[in-house]
Amino acid sequence: MKAKAASPSPTSKRVVRINPRFPEATAQRLKEAAAIRGQSVANFILEVVYREAERVIEEEARWKLSAEESLKIQRLLAKPPAPNAEAKKAAKDLAAHVRIRS
Repeated sequence: MKAKAASPSPTSKRVVRINPRFPEATAQRLKEAAAIRGQSVANFILEVVYREAERVIEEEARWKLSAEESLKIQRLLAKPPAPNAEAKKAAKDLAAHVRIRS
């Protein structure tokens, strides 16, 4: 299916075709969901797949560390720095506003 209208990526100008094949039950669910949203199946799939692709890419970018960064975090967790005045004040402010239930 070719999707030209309502593309989630405004920077994309060229449209390419990708023909996924879905099991019949999945195709029916996609049609049902698209109908609920008042969209064509192609636009619904485009929107959902684009959103998931963005989430996966963002998740990967957020958690990908170099070996050096990973070692630095491991060192900080093993031997955290002593709390400074700002950290002590933040802990005091937090304690004034948080009640711990047992």
